[in-house]
Amino acid sequence: MVASKWNKKFYFWLFLFPALALYGIFFIFPLIQGVQYSLTDWNGIVPEIPLSMKKDEFDQQVLGSLHDGRDRELITKYYKLESTGSFYQLQNWISDETLGGGATSRQLNEKERRQIKSILKKVGITPIKFIGLDNFREMLKDERFLPRRTQRFLFSEFEDLPVSFQEKDFKQKILAHLTEEEEQAFLLSVYHFNEAEKVYALTADLDFEREDRLRMLLSDNLYEYRWERGVIGFTLFFTFYNVLFTNLLALILALILDTKLRFRNVLRSMFFLPNVLSLIIVAYVWSFMFRLIFPALTGISVWLGSPDLAPYASLIVSVWQGCGYLMVIYLAGLQTIPAELVEASAVDGANGLQRLVHIKFPLLLPAFTICLFYSLSNSLKSFDILWALNQGGPGYATTSIVIDIYKTAFMQNRYGYATAKAIVLCLGIIILTSTQLYMMKKREVEL
Repeated sequence: MVASKWNKKFYFWLFLFPALALYGIFFIFPLIQGVQYSLTDWNGIVPEIPLSMKKDEFDQQVLGSLHDGRDRELITKYYKLESTGSFYQLQNWISDETLGGGATSRQLNEKERRQIKSILKKVGITPIKFIGLDNFREMLKDERFLPRRTQRFLFSEFEDLPVSFQEKDFKQKILAHLTEEEEQAFLLSVYHFNEAEKVYALTADLDFEREDRLRMLLSDNLYEYRWERGVIGFTLFFTFYNVLFTNLLALILALILDTKLRFRNVLRSMFFLPNVLSLIIVAYVWSFMFRLIFPALTGISVWLGSPDLAPYASLIVSVWQGCGYLMVIYLAGLQTIPAELVEASAVDGANGLQRLVHIKFPLLLPAFTICLFYSLSNSLKSFDILWALNQGGPGYATTSIVIDIYKTAFMQNRYGYATAKAIVLCLGIIILTSTQLYMMKKREVEL
């Protein structure tokens, strides 16, 4: 009995130590390093260790400022004066004494690079400047990152004059913006109110001078205020509706395919197929549909190119691709429900809806927990489908926070700022998914 207990402990720790080691290497260490970079202004291009330095600069700023003899010895080991005598060059390959006394050439290891970085930092040579929380503060001021209220102009002086306005639009979008009585009087003289149709109609007898004045007036004052989602707003919008509709559609499909349909196995494969397709194929197929099929069905000619419709188009594709995988999880959960329990409730007089709500749904809670966690975390990290479809466009209409991190790091070369955004995303995912898991697991225990 004692041996059995010790064996269990031994195998437990035998599993735990490698797991903790891998967790530390692949999560804790990168997270700590990411936090360090998020507090800097590094652009991700300039090497952390200078590859070369001018001779005068090296002699005065490095050798002249180092008072520790060991540091001077190490730095001169790694930096050698080149043949021209003008520069000190970093030696990526150095000679190393072997145990047998011979000399071999090897590449600098990570420990040595940290030593070089530490020594140079003592004399103030570092391409990475510590700026504290400035990157996090900048997020709060970034107009395209957070939701914001913007002014959207509705007329250009080069467009045709609007023939009519609805009464509400006329008063709110232009008349209310005119502060001078003379401008209001002029506008009311060229647009007359039609009591029968409740519209303001443009008068027919406009001369060139009055028409030109009206164009300038409308281009400066015909506008409306609207909320722009920004990167955070779109990410939350996409996450909420993607989680909702993907799980809802997956659950409906699972309930249908759990019945004794003749071709249910074929249908299961068909609905799961989008999940295994290449994203390039998915993007190509749906781009074709939004360009040719959807305009013919809806009468709307532009989908992916419209800032208003592109988010919904991306959502449609994401739901279509993701529901098949969740359907399999729900289907597996439904098939674990004992048939005797469902039959007994039917004998007791429960109808189909009552069996679904009071028998199947409570027993499906583990599947709900898994599917919600999977879809929530994947939606917050969404990149591939949005990038393949529209590269986050038009503008920032379909730019998720992951796409914004990618653009900030590799297109704007602001590695520190991008890392700060990644830290915020990581914390957000941890908080939201942990809350969801806690609430769902608590509900499972209560049932």
